[in-house]
Amino acid sequence: MAFDEGRIADIDGVENGLKDREMEATTGFGKGIAIPHTKSKYVKEPTIIVLRNNQEIEWNSLDGKPVNMFINLLVPDGKSNIHLKMLAKLSRQLMHKEFTTILKEGSEGQILEAIQNVLNS
Repeated sequence: MAFDEGRIADIDGVENGLKDREMEATTGFGKGIAIPHTKSKYVKEPTIIVLRNNQEIEWNSLDGKPVNMFINLLVPDGKSNIHLKMLAKLSRQLMHKEFTTILKEGSEGQILEAIQNVLNS
């Protein structure tokens, strides 16, 4: 979708960036949620992609449990460290049951609103 919307220039390049980052340390924060992220020359504009999977995927998460919710942060090279600020805000909210419940059970609109509220705070 990000490619089709012109937000990224190369799917494989972004995917490789996400994989490389994951090799550094897990982005699985626990509670079934991971926040994969990358800064890449293939990303045209900052993008957040939220995916909820029906099946759990082994992710080497901090709590040792599989993941079925992904918040992908894609940031262009040279855009300072905006992804780290977004990551910090989102990861802090993972401690709050209300936020994780919205991520796991909420509608697309509820998830979008919850993430926007966190990032705009």
